[in-house]
Amino acid sequence: MIIYPEANCKIVIKSPAKINLFLYVIGRRDNGYHDLFTLMSCVDLYDEIALTFNQPATYITCNNSELPKDETNLAFKAVTLFNKYFISEDYYNSSFLHGVKIDIKKNIPVGAGLGGGSSNAASVLKAMNQFYGNPFSLDKLMEMGLKLGADVPFFILGGSAVAEGVGEKLTPLPLFETLSELEQLEASRTKNKKNDKKSIYILLFYPGLSASTAEVYKNLDLALTKSVKSNNKCLLKSPDIIQRLNFIKELVHNDLELTTCDLYPEIGLFKNELLYYLDDKIDLSEILLIPQKILMTGSGSTFFCLFSDYEKAQLCFNELSEKWRFTKRQVFITSFVRF
Repeated sequence: MIIYPEANCKIVIKSPAKINLFLYVIGRRDNGYHDLFTLMSCVDLYDEIALTFNQPATYITCNNSELPKDETNLAFKAVTLFNKYFISEDYYNSSFLHGVKIDIKKNIPVGAGLGGGSSNAASVLKAMNQFYGNPFSLDKLMEMGLKLGADVPFFILGGSAVAEGVGEKLTPLPLFETLSELEQLEASRTKNKKNDKKSIYILLFYPGLSASTAEVYKNLDLALTKSVKSNNKCLLKSPDIIQRLNFIKELVHNDLELTTCDLYPEIGLFKNELLYYLDDKIDLSEILLIPQKILMTGSGSTFFCLFSDYEKAQLCFNELSEKWRFTKRQVFITSFVRF
């Protein structure tokens, strides 16, 4: 059923960031795109987007001056693309479609490997679909999203998924069920006194500068990427929780990290500073899933670390927040999104 828009109707949505728990570049296509094998998971660092419908034209307002506010913005492109599909399906004559005011409160750093732009586009597509009475299926929205960017279909799906191809082949992974049970075991083992169901905390470390995804892929030397054994993909089929976690541990790696750090030496220096700092704060027994202390997400520039101890994660968050208070660097304390 189509819901007819009312004057000044507004939808407010949360647009999550993501991290890549592993990322392998399998090959390069003739068109310049790369085939990937990666595990992406949404985390609870959000942009907030308010869509106000029935405007004279589509336009963007944003609290971040770095974000483009014209038709090059992915959220703007999402409105245009949705309208194009909507008209082509004869749901409405074009005269029924009006502009949308897109007000973005940006909390996710720009150009940080956290997928903020792709997430914004996916959130806008989903919100517009809801506003017009869900005329498109989830698969159709994901088909639209791929036209905007390789990560957009993942954000439309949400949760946690293994992505293959350029990112369009998605297999949901019941990682959250796994982590839920793991957390119960951890809480029982440590007798966690904190009144919180979570015992997995993710610190995101942003160095205060962006990395260009296009430049990173352009300069990637495939000869230096790490091969993936085909049988590792059985993590998608394994019903056993411990076995699946062990597979993830074996796969933890990011093929783009070396290239990003070479292209942007400041990011490499930032990583070394983090390792030096964390060496004094944590040991490997306090880190879940990841054998290294930190890992870069996406094409950078953000690094992350998974903690099993809330107090330790909070201590690092507080100390780094104070240390970086007068810089562009940022640290965020997050957890996995449960949906």
